[in-house]
Amino acid sequence: MPKVTQEHRAARRRQILAAAREVFTDKGFAQTSTGEIVAASGLSTGAVYSYFPSKNDLVAAVCEDAVDNLIDLASIRDAAEMLDRLRARHAGHARLMAQVWAEAAVSPDLAVQVRAQLVKDQEKVAGLIRQDRCARGLPDSPDPCGVAGSLLAMLTGCSQRLAIGQDIDTAAFRQAVRTLLGDTT
Repeated sequence: MPKVTQEHRAARRRQILAAAREVFTDKGFAQTSTGEIVAASGLSTGAVYSYFPSKNDLVAAVCEDAVDNLIDLASIRDAAEMLDRLRARHAGHARLMAQVWAEAAVSPDLAVQVRAQLVKDQEKVAGLIRQDRCARGLPDSPDPCGVAGSLLAMLTGCSQRLAIGQDIDTAAFRQAVRTLLGDTT
């Protein structure tokens, strides 16, 4: 039997996540069955379950993917870019994330997974903040982890506003992020 490469596994994972995102966005989280995600992915049930043992695991991975595609070193340095990415990514995704938050509020199992993902996201963003501060010769204060949590909370609020069709003032967002990051330039 041929050995499955890491690239192949990563491609399959992306394929499943894309299918899950599409179906969740179209039908909503609660109304989507794992079978519908399997069908949309074009893979077998066993293949999907080998990557994601449950629908909640898929939801957590969709959330992780959203943060990975939204925040990087460049967007930490440019709040307008971060907001543009949020707008571009979140046309349907904002509605999906609103549903995830609502479902996590009433599903203890999903809430555990969403909280665990939030911790990972906060650690990732804190690392980017540290990296940015180091590159610019800035002090490591205020606490990068606390700043990251606040930034993620701001982005969640922005996403919720986008979900209901309310846009965000780019200049105000940029200033808020600069203040939060301690950027006086």
